[in-house]
Amino acid sequence: MKLTVKDLTQISLLAALTFISGFIMIPFGPVPFTLQTLFVLVTGLLLKPKAAFLTQVVHLLLKLLLGGGQLILSPSFGFLFGFILAATVMSRLLLKREESLSAYIRVTVIGTFLIYLVGMPYMGILLNGYLGADYSILQLFWTGMGLFIPGDVLKAGLAIVVATRIKRHLR
Repeated sequence: MKLTVKDLTQISLLAALTFISGFIMIPFGPVPFTLQTLFVLVTGLLLKPKAAFLTQVVHLLLKLLLGGGQLILSPSFGFLFGFILAATVMSRLLLKREESLSAYIRVTVIGTFLIYLVGMPYMGILLNGYLGADYSILQLFWTGMGLFIPGDVLKAGLAIVVATRIKRHLR
């Protein structure tokens, strides 16, 4: 897929929105609550797979360039790789399905699960291995995922509403 000006604009805009939304945070222990996942889900619902992938790679690069290398030692760093996987897989799944509310719900659930699937092990390894904390599996689950589920449900619903409204104007 050759990237068009439209693709590059969408990639830039969604990468910037994902990046900026990371500054709006509520501290919740080792991983803060942010609106980044909202824009990751919107990316997966709106863009083609290559563009969704590039959007989140650009977001990761912005974080590393502007936030510094110490970001790698943050418990939330693994979730950034989950963002790349989630947006790409969501987009790919929507290519093969009729776009409907039920398809959007399914892919946002899958995307959210993928973010946790990648981010949680990194957080556990960093906290318990590198930083020498002694979190149990249950404590890791609660601090890295359990507290965030209600907000993730709201963000998934909002992402679906935003994406369906934007898609009407993109056609």
